[in-house]
Amino acid sequence: VRKLIRSNPHACNILRLLESYVTGPGLKLTHQPIDTLEVDQMDDQLLKQANQLWKQFCDHNFSHYSFREHARRTWRDGECFVRKFSDSAWPPSLRFVDPESISATTNDPSSQGILTEPHDVETPVEYLRHLSHDNQIVERIPASQMTQTRIGVDSNEKRGVSLFAPLVEPLKCFSRWLDTELLARKLQSSIVLWRKVQGSPQMAENFADQAGTTGVGGSRREKFAPGTVLTTNHGTDIQFLQPNTNFTDAVSLGRMLLLSVAAGAGLPEFMLTSDASNANFASTMVAEGPAVKFFQSQQEFFAAEFTKLWKWVMQEAIEQGRLPEDFFDRIDIKWSFPPLINRDRPRERLADARLVESGILSRAEVARRDGVDPAAMKRERN
Repeated sequence: VRKLIRSNPHACNILRLLESYVTGPGLKLTHQPIDTLEVDQMDDQLLKQANQLWKQFCDHNFSHYSFREHARRTWRDGECFVRKFSDSAWPPSLRFVDPESISATTNDPSSQGILTEPHDVETPVEYLRHLSHDNQIVERIPASQMTQTRIGVDSNEKRGVSLFAPLVEPLKCFSRWLDTELLARKLQSSIVLWRKVQGSPQMAENFADQAGTTGVGGSRREKFAPGTVLTTNHGTDIQFLQPNTNFTDAVSLGRMLLLSVAAGAGLPEFMLTSDASNANFASTMVAEGPAVKFFQSQQEFFAAEFTKLWKWVMQEAIEQGRLPEDFFDRIDIKWSFPPLINRDRPRERLADARLVESGILSRAEVARRDGVDPAAMKRERN
């Protein structure tokens, strides 16, 4: 899958779309009190402290960890392992662990590299990481130092499955089909000359000996430069032959392969191929609906996974005495993801204006829907 994503443009486009719509611009975390109706000065101070600690953590791990890479590894490999290195200093350091280094050993051949509780496969105890090519040196990492995100499998399965697993064969078939069609086009554009000479076979052979040159293996080969003019007598008939490639009929086969890839990825055809010419605007809007729901489901999934990571890090701050013991009882978080753009925004604005006139929506909410700061808009209007 890694090789496919680096070499195949359609696989690369699928991963790029997921990154842009799920973990692209606009992804951020906001701390907020659990009880928003009663926010005292202590809660306000705790919010500032939490924001400062989280910023220190993000700045410290800027070159080693990012939400974008976390999601990319999960989609590409089917799972993502993140290891935490912590000591008395703040903040802790995170590192990604390649999934191929987590595997079974001779002592635990059926563990798949993850040791769990005896009667609970969903509770990991240790991760077995191989440090040598011969798998002789194994590091046993406690579950408290490692977190795993996996997709495509049930909750009682230890390892994940790549999002691109059902797409590998269709994408390879499309590449082979494209190579075949390109080869046929090259043959079609080449000059194939059929010369008919009237007379005995000896006369045709003598004519070929005089006109041609000997190629590899004793075969006769004639070369003609562009613009060559051939002059023959009435006893010689010349025809230029081209193979019939039926390229028009073959296009439907290529599109069928791409449609199967789009179905496996959960994306409409125009997103996969970056070509919306096969449908009108209304059809494109309808086809965009399932993809929007798919992106929303991915945003919700990674919001839960990133929240686990946030609690993992903040628990470290609590253990070091940088946050109070009741921090999780007083502070909650909200994830903001990239907005899923709707191209029919003018019609939505008219509906929003009517809702404001009816007193259902506030002007500030309408401003937020357009991605602007309501307070800044109010100051600028005044």
